[in-house]
Amino acid sequence: MDKTKIFIPGNVPSSKNSKQWTGKFLVMSDTCKRYIKTSEMEYKIKRNKFMELLQGKEKPYRIGFYFIRDSRRKFDYINAAQLPLDLMQKYGWLEDDDCHNVIPVFLGYEVDKAKTGMVINILDNC
Repeated sequence: MDKTKIFIPGNVPSSKNSKQWTGKFLVMSDTCKRYIKTSEMEYKIKRNKFMELLQGKEKPYRIGFYFIRDSRRKFDYINAAQLPLDLMQKYGWLEDDDCHNVIPVFLGYEVDKAKTGMVINILDNC
């Protein structure tokens, strides 16, 4: 993997499309909960590398996302990026995932059941 990129393993679920209505509350699906649990250490370990990649960059940061999916089923990029952005905020990669701090840039996707995940890289500002 290129030193300017960060790989987070695991098929990234859509946090929007994975919500479940219980009758009283809208709750996160088991798929999202499982992704959060299994990816937590990756986000913690790779925080320092991300912070190094931000050196010299100005807000809002242009963050590129490339998804490696487990199937060809359709997905919305914006929904697929929501959970990783939330986790980047939760684990201290970003102060906030709002428009003043980050501009998500979608770099495409591929299907590889054996190596699902997401590649994150910091892009130069325009």
